[in-house]
Amino acid sequence: MNNAIRLSMSITAALVIAVLAGCASPPQTHAPSVEDSRQLQLEALQRRGLSLQDYERQRAAILRAGQAVEVATDAVHPDDATSG
Repeated sequence: MNNAIRLSMSITAALVIAVLAGCASPPQTHAPSVEDSRQLQLEALQRRGLSLQDYERQRAAILRAGQAVEVATDAVHPDDATSG
């Protein structure tokens, strides 16, 4: 019985340490980039099970929206695009 209690306490301690170690990791502090958001949208689109025509239409819309954001971002920060 003594061995069973020791084993139980060891397992409990290991689980508590594992949970606390997971909670101790710092959260992600940066916002997702435009490219990250576009990639997530495309992955979600693939999982929808749409017909090929609907898939291609929505995929093109996502890609066009991403290009419009990139062009607008370059227009806001023209010095960043040319600085090397």
